[in-house]
Amino acid sequence: MSPTQTLRRFTVIWANNDGVPFNTSGFFATLRRLDGSFVQAAGFDRFGTARFSRVRTPTNQPYILRTFRDDGVLFRVRSVPAGVSSFVVIG
Repeated sequence: MSPTQTLRRFTVIWANNDGVPFNTSGFFATLRRLDGSFVQAAGFDRFGTARFSRVRTPTNQPYILRTFRDDGVLFRVRSVPAGVSSFVVIG
């Protein structure tokens, strides 16, 4: 039996160390392939969620995720493995 997929597009949640999502209004994230090629940028909502509408799930390759403030300041860089439908950035 294969798992049931509930998220159709790749989704990122940005949460604090206690697992509570940040208010991420004014933040965005970029997704790139390991070769550096750009895939998509997605804005975060105020509930800590960004949805990448062009990336189907489960993902078929690893990605590099970068999170930014709206003025371009880089906050986090994370490696996202292949085979996931969502990813949580902690901290």
